[in-house]
Amino acid sequence: MKRSTSSKNIYYLIGIGLLIILWQAFSLLLGEDTMVFPGPVSTVSYALQLLGRGYTYRCIASTFSRMLAGFLISVISALLFGIPAGNDPRIRDILAPFITALRTIPTASLIYLFIVLAGFKAAPMLLVILVSFPIIYEGAAGGIRSVPNDLIDAARSDGATIIQENVRIRFPLALPYLIVAMTSSFSLCFKIEIMAEVITGASTPGLGSVISGVRASDPTNMVPVFAYSLIAVILMLGIDFITRLIRSQSAVN
Repeated sequence: MKRSTSSKNIYYLIGIGLLIILWQAFSLLLGEDTMVFPGPVSTVSYALQLLGRGYTYRCIASTFSRMLAGFLISVISALLFGIPAGNDPRIRDILAPFITALRTIPTASLIYLFIVLAGFKAAPMLLVILVSFPIIYEGAAGGIRSVPNDLIDAARSDGATIIQENVRIRFPLALPYLIVAMTSSFSLCFKIEIMAEVITGASTPGLGSVISGVRASDPTNMVPVFAYSLIAVILMLGIDFITRLIRSQSAVN
């Protein structure tokens, strides 16, 4: 039986309530509500203090700017490789081992390689590029391949060139696949950017960098770590909600 949107929202809110209860219970069970494992009250209270500081928003902006730069580079690169791969199976076969390698290499090991090759500032952005590239590439190549051959044969019979085929037929029809791939990887890029900043340390402003910094300054007090993490989680939930709306609109159209 299909559930209504209001019913889904009610159960979703119930799930959030249960999560908060378990969070509080686990914090009390450890007996260190404000230090080792802070509860929701102390975390939210400290997060509200952080949201009153300009430095928090500079960190958010810095994280987003690096993530967006890496994401845009990844989109452009994926289109440059994905469209030819969708048109020619030989190109797709040549690129297949590289795509498989990018999907399977542990991201934690790549960040240390990028630190050595490009430095602490560029390493998170490079990691975002390599993590999102295979997803967007598959969306572009798969979308191009999904175009019916009848349409291509009809265009060729009318004298269309391969460029005209892609611009007028293949790419517009492949756009929903590309949008799904881009929205799916966008929220993942934000998570990867924060993780990479945590690993690289507090060398540059950012949500991950500040989490690493406050953790190093006082390892016994986890309230700032939980508060910054809560802000990051809320932002990721917001991004995920927006990308779901975009995917649903794309599916309708």
